[in-house]
Amino acid sequence: MRKSFLLMALTLSLFATPSMASAQTLKLGIVDFQAALNDVEEGKKARKVLETRFEEKRLGLEARRTELESIRESLEAQKALLSEDALRGKEAEFNTMAVEFQQDMMEAQQEMSQMEQELTGGILEKLLTVAQAISKEQGFTLVIEAQAVVFAQDSLDITSQVIARFNAKQ
Repeated sequence: MRKSFLLMALTLSLFATPSMASAQTLKLGIVDFQAALNDVEEGKKARKVLETRFEEKRLGLEARRTELESIRESLEAQKALLSEDALRGKEAEFNTMAVEFQQDMMEAQQEMSQMEQELTGGILEKLLTVAQAISKEQGFTLVIEAQAVVFAQDSLDITSQVIARFNAKQ
């Protein structure tokens, strides 16, 4: 929302003050931080760590899901053989296990999200610093994050410059 507000404010200021716009040449740029994060070496390493950890979590949760499915099938098969009290007890036990599984899945998702923030947050800050430096050096009036842009000419995109400089510094 902040990005769209900034874009709208820029557009309105250009139309509202035509004399200022003509007096000062605007130099606009675009940077795709998500693409840069995926392309810089430090980002690739972080992504690999995340993928490895995610796969470990996925395999553990998948094994538990298979176990729960097996228990459910066994419970269905034993329904006719068990007394009503025994059936209710086994169903309650199964439901407790299912709830715990759901909670563990949610915790795993939160953990992965937090880990992604921790691994990529610092990289994104460094990318922002590099983008700001390039913008100042090249005299940009405004550089917008690509996610907030509907269309822009390719010549406005400085993402490759940001990636190259970031990798050179590391």
